[in-house]
Amino acid sequence: MKNLFIDVISFLKTLTFIDYVLYFAILVLIILVVSLIYLLKTTSIDEEEMYYDEEEFNIESAVEQLSNSKIQNINLTDYEKEQEEKAIISYQELVNNIKKNKINYEDEEKVNDNVKIRKINLDNLTSVEVEEPVKIQVMNFEHEEEFLEILKKLQKLLN
Repeated sequence: MKNLFIDVISFLKTLTFIDYVLYFAILVLIILVVSLIYLLKTTSIDEEEMYYDEEEFNIESAVEQLSNSKIQNINLTDYEKEQEEKAIISYQELVNNIKKNKINYEDEEKVNDNVKIRKINLDNLTSVEVEEPVKIQVMNFEHEEEFLEILKKLQKLLN
């Protein structure tokens, strides 16, 4: 037993000041982590407080509010005004042209019933888009299974 104490004391004598600081820091971190875990386990949170009790979020009213609100003008600095005037295309022109162009295609091939391959017309790349209602086409089950099988084969080939 006496040899054990002598060995421990000789080990402690070989340590430097930095070693003592590191061991002390690690000891403090362990104590902090244990106390944090203890506090988390003992603190009870009421389940009623966790859930939002008021009305559910109404998406339709939020969309209406956003569409009814006007875009606020941004106060530009002198430098920003100068850059806007010297710009080749202004920010306002970009905003005005945002949804007016569409890509022109030369021809269209059907690989399957629902898969289309289009060749882009590079001579006349874009044209003015006429807004039309969005058509949602749902793939039937048989074609979906076939499509998934083709994707699996493609994934195996790529791996």
